[in-house]
Amino acid sequence: MPTPKLNASSRIMLEEAEKRGISCVAFEDNETVLMSTETHQWYIRGSRTSFQSSVGKTIADYKPLTKQVLSHFQLPTGKWVVISQKTGLDQETLQQIAQLEFPVVVKPLDERHGKGVIVGIENSAVLTQIYQPGTALLVEEQLRGQEYRIVCLDYQFTAAAYRKSAHVMGDGQHTVEELITEKNKHPWRGAGHQNNLTVITVDELVISLLSEQKLKLNDIPQPGQEVVLRKTANLSTGGEAWNITETVHPENRKLFEQIARACDLNIIGIDVMCTDISSPILDQPKAGIIEVNASPGLRMHHYPLQGEPINIAGQILDLCLRSLKQ
Repeated sequence: MPTPKLNASSRIMLEEAEKRGISCVAFEDNETVLMSTETHQWYIRGSRTSFQSSVGKTIADYKPLTKQVLSHFQLPTGKWVVISQKTGLDQETLQQIAQLEFPVVVKPLDERHGKGVIVGIENSAVLTQIYQPGTALLVEEQLRGQEYRIVCLDYQFTAAAYRKSAHVMGDGQHTVEELITEKNKHPWRGAGHQNNLTVITVDELVISLLSEQKLKLNDIPQPGQEVVLRKTANLSTGGEAWNITETVHPENRKLFEQIARACDLNIIGIDVMCTDISSPILDQPKAGIIEVNASPGLRMHHYPLQGEPINIAGQILDLCLRSLKQ
């Protein structure tokens, strides 16, 4: 049977395991891999392993629960309101939303990879206009600054990446569309989540964001002009990552380790927004935790566009092997 085409994180894990002589069997869901030594076997799905807490995964997967847990432990995150599927934007919910500080972000309660996230909603009227009845959503105050992804392994701070949203830089010669085409030629970029980076897709969101910058696809940006193509920084929407692990302030490292324990996850990705990761987050206004992930993507750490790669997959396998000995 041919080996299924795995998503990027599962592929990276499999490649690292095979380097160590660990036997691997990949299944047809393109994510699950059975790993085995002479004496033990375990599963991985991306960076998630058989040795993780199922409760921790539930906390990470259901965003309102993540918010409740973070708030219980007095960990920084934006204030939020849930729009329930049953009541929708009724008067009580609108009153609760009015207590939030705009702009706000709306997102599905349990989606991944930035799917369905809308950033920068300026008032309740805009929210009412875009809301689709019968939809359950999380509405949260928009944090300020730059977006980072933190990884903790075995509850210890391990890596940090600056996530930059999809963008192109003007050269005074090529149109926005031509710049996107050229950027998509990078050998790491491809469709979906199976490649080290994802291609930038032009859609209505891109066209709308260009319009906000008074640009169209056939316009030629000035030399050095940055043209932003997405408001979210997910790699799955064409973003990129830079390794900034060494710049993280010691107090922030301790904060991230607290979050890992609060969420009961020995492997965790923490999405953070702040103005300066090298200064304590707790001292920065409108800084905090966006969300957490029980299966953090590996490609941003193994294939950063700036900075040295970090072998997170190898450290995860070390954690698996230590768990087998306990």
